[in-house]
Amino acid sequence: MTSVLALYRNHDALMNMSSNQQPTLILRKLSVDEYVLPKIHTKKIKRVNSERKPFSVNPFPKLGTGHGVYVFENQYFKYEGEWVKGKKHGFGKLLLKDGTYYEGQFNQGEITGTGFKFFSETKCKYKGQFLKGEMHGRGIMEFPDSSEYEGNFVHNRKNGYGVMRTPLTQYDGGYQGNMRHGEGRMVYAPMRYDKTSNGDRYEGYWVADKRHGPGVLHCADGSIFDGNFDNDEFHGHGLYRHISGVIYDGMWLKGFPAKMASKLHIVVENTPMVIRQGTPFTITVQCLNDENEVVGDEGREIQITAGFKYYQPSKGSALFDMIEDVEDKPIDTPFGYQVVHYPLTNQEQENDGPSEEDEEQELSQSQTQLDLKEDEDENQNNKEEEIKEGEDGEKLAENEKQDDEKEDGVDNSGGGVEEPDEIPNNTTTETESVPLPPPVPNCRSEEGVCVWNEVYLAPAPPMYRPFVAMEEAENDKKSSSRGKPAINKVDKMRRQKEKALEEKYAKTGEYVLMVHDVTNPPFLGRTIEPAFLLLKLKRPEAKKRAKKEGKKWDTSQHIRRSMVATEGSED
Repeated sequence: MTSVLALYRNHDALMNMSSNQQPTLILRKLSVDEYVLPKIHTKKIKRVNSERKPFSVNPFPKLGTGHGVYVFENQYFKYEGEWVKGKKHGFGKLLLKDGTYYEGQFNQGEITGTGFKFFSETKCKYKGQFLKGEMHGRGIMEFPDSSEYEGNFVHNRKNGYGVMRTPLTQYDGGYQGNMRHGEGRMVYAPMRYDKTSNGDRYEGYWVADKRHGPGVLHCADGSIFDGNFDNDEFHGHGLYRHISGVIYDGMWLKGFPAKMASKLHIVVENTPMVIRQGTPFTITVQCLNDENEVVGDEGREIQITAGFKYYQPSKGSALFDMIEDVEDKPIDTPFGYQVVHYPLTNQEQENDGPSEEDEEQELSQSQTQLDLKEDEDENQNNKEEEIKEGEDGEKLAENEKQDDEKEDGVDNSGGGVEEPDEIPNNTTTETESVPLPPPVPNCRSEEGVCVWNEVYLAPAPPMYRPFVAMEEAENDKKSSSRGKPAINKVDKMRRQKEKALEEKYAKTGEYVLMVHDVTNPPFLGRTIEPAFLLLKLKRPEAKKRAKKEGKKWDTSQHIRRSMVATEGSED
């Protein structure tokens, strides 16, 4: 029989129980003399000792602490290492079924600390710091192509300062979200045959894996750009020193200067430009853009040359056989015909022509006879000028042949045999070799302008192709014509003086001045368009004789003298 006192003894214990362990009292009918302690129903609280499942048969440390091996329920993970109170803690190795594994430190069941991880899918290897299963902190990532990143990670991504080495590049600088970001330096490997690397070096700012902001690019060829970048292109203000010598300091738009030279322009008042034998002339060339504005780039290399109209030799002629292997090919011009190079020089020519007044007068007369018609027709179209020059050339060639015949003692005019006149002492013989003068040197642009002073058309070299072809054509025309007029001594002397002048100066006629951009290598891979100018070479201008100042005529004095003479005769 249970006493009532026992019921009160257990009452205090019941009151001290927690709320979730409150008993459920069930009253039942008791006998008169009997008191029974009510039955107490409590919820059972299970204690979790470890992550081990009941079906695991791997050895596991007692009470979840120590070294043990555990295979997870999904059969995908397997852990072997240290446990503390049922959690992975300390050093261990976690293997995944696909071959990926981690070996290193664990903390309270999480991969935290220093360790090594192998990624089976990418074959990458990481050694460094982890935080809750993610690469976080300092570490080294090795890639299968022998690339390597050493630096900071944040949540599995490169972030902060790091060094990335690949077979073609090396970058050291800032990262954000796995991309180059902030200040950094990129060094590219030397030039490869497949052009995957060019040997450049960049120091500056990056945004989202692209050069963006101020920076300096050192190209492998020696070119240097110091300025602003945008999306991997020159954009904004920048100074570019090209390996060719060109210097551009100004604004850039998407990789190119805001003002990019596209063509050359020859500054001249009138076209064609009239020049004189033995008289130097000046050439000024400008670098223009598509809006005809002068582009102020520095150091662009410009070349000037001259050309004469190309005459196609007849097949089978001596000239045709001679030029079979000549490399100098005809050049196209905008004037409707081709030209071949003619020597242009800035070497001063000796002016040892006729110095006496009589010879100057004869030269001026011959100049007047030859150039009078050309001066009158300068405003006509090119076709009429070509016809007129052809007629003049035929006349000169015919006179030359008649001079040769007279020198041989033949006079087609029926005047008998004439003694050939002596050739002036200032002419050279055919056996003498005249060296070609040096060509005009190339000019470097200054603020987009090039200037050449003291430029001459040099004498024609021996057997100059256009002149020989012209002479052959003229000789063919003369041989087919009949009745040749006689040549007087004045024409013969004039012809001799013309020969003497042609040996010292260029032959009168029409030439073409050509200006080309020969910058090497081309600036930004572009060569600007050339320019052409017609030159009309004429004889030197005749010097005007100074008139002798005599006594002025005095009419009143003359009348007085006459009156005095008349009075004297009357006396």
